[in-house]
Order: sequence, then C-alpha cells, then structure tokens
Amino acid sequence: MLLAEFVERAADTGLVFMIKMDGPRPRKKWTLRINKTPFVVDDYWMGGGDHETLDDLLDRARRSVAELPGDWSWIGEPISDADAYAELFEAIGAKGELFIVQYSLDTKWVLFAAKDKIEGFPTLDACVLEGLAKLGW
Repeated sequence: MLLAEFVERAADTGLVFMIKMDGPRPRKKWTLRINKTPFVVDDYWMGGGDHETLDDLLDRARRSVAELPGDWSWIGEPISDADAYAELFEAIGAKGELFIVQYSLDTKWVLFAAKDKIEGFPTLDACVLEGLAKLGW
C-alpha cells in the first residue's frame, strides 16, 4: 500500500488526517492529527501526537484508527513508499521548514507550506510537488 492509499482509506470513514514535519522543532518533529468529523460535541474524536519518525507516526495512526468502529483489517499492511516520504520530509525539515499535508473527503489533499494553504490537490504527489515548488526546491 502507498502512503496516500493508507491516508485516503482512513479518511473514507470520515476522518481528517494530517501529517506535519516541523523542521524548527529540535525533536519529535513529526506530528499526527486525526479528527473524526463532523465536529459534534457528543461525537468528537481525535487521535495523534508528536513522534521522532514517520514510522512511529504511522504506528500511532494505526493504533488510533483501529480503536474506531469499522473494518480495519487492512490497517497493518506495509506502506511501501513511507521511507521515501520520510527522507523527503526530513530533508525539508532539515532546512528549518514547516511542511504539512492533510486529507479529508471534503477538501482532498491540502498543503500548508511557506505560510500558504492550498486546498484541492487530487493526489498526495501533486500536493507535495507544489509544496516543494513553494519552498523553492
């Protein structure tokens, strides 16, 4: 499975899934936020946290999402491109940049980079490529 597939499959259940690389932070630069929509007081749920690596973040995502009702039998499948995304995001972070990608059914892929927010990317790759361009890579 690809990272984009993992995030999109989780979001198919109504989750908003955000991954952040916080380059200026000295440690635990990876942040995960998963929210259940709609944001109704009696039906609110959030998972996530700060992590040292993308693998740690994905392990947390798997545990958090698996707590929710539904068929999560696929959740443990390996993510074949996780190392490539980790390397790229770590390089961005090493330059002191903040880089965020988010996905939900409503907005599709959203990019937060170079103090801009751009919504509506059809794929994670398109989102990341635009982010790299915004950062002058």
